[in-house]
Amino acid sequence: MMAKHKTIDHEADIGLEVNGKTLEELFKNAASGLFSLLVDLKNVKPEVGKKLEIIGNGELLINFLNELLYLWDTEGFIPKDFSLRIENDRLTGNVIGGLFDPLRHTIKKEIKAVTYHEFSLTREKGICKARLILDV
Repeated sequence: MMAKHKTIDHEADIGLEVNGKTLEELFKNAASGLFSLLVDLKNVKPEVGKKLEIIGNGELLINFLNELLYLWDTEGFIPKDFSLRIENDRLTGNVIGGLFDPLRHTIKKEIKAVTYHEFSLTREKGICKARLILDV
C-alpha cells in the first residue's frame, strides 16, 4: 500500500514526501502531512468551512499549503476534509476544519512556511509524488 506522506531528514528544516493517485489526492495528503506535524489531528472537529481559490504556475501546491498555514496563523484554522478541483494552474474548492482549542489540541511544532527549496512534483507510473521542505 502506498504511504500518503512521510517525513524525511533535512539539515535545519523538515522534509515531507507526499503521494497521491490524483493531483487532488496529493494536495489533500500534503495538507494532512503538514498539519500532522503542527497539531494532533485526531481531536479536530469539522466545524468551519472555507472556500479556496488559488493560482500558481507549477508552484500551486506550495501556494495551497502556504494559504492553509496563513489560515492557521491568523485564525487557528485546522483543515480536516477537502473537496478540491485542480485545472491548469488553478485550484478551487472547499475545506472544512476546526479552530484551535488549547483544551482539545496540542501544538507539536511551529512551521513558518513551505519553501521552494528542493521542491519537486512528478508523476511516476500513475502516482503523483511531491517533495517539500518546510521552514521551521
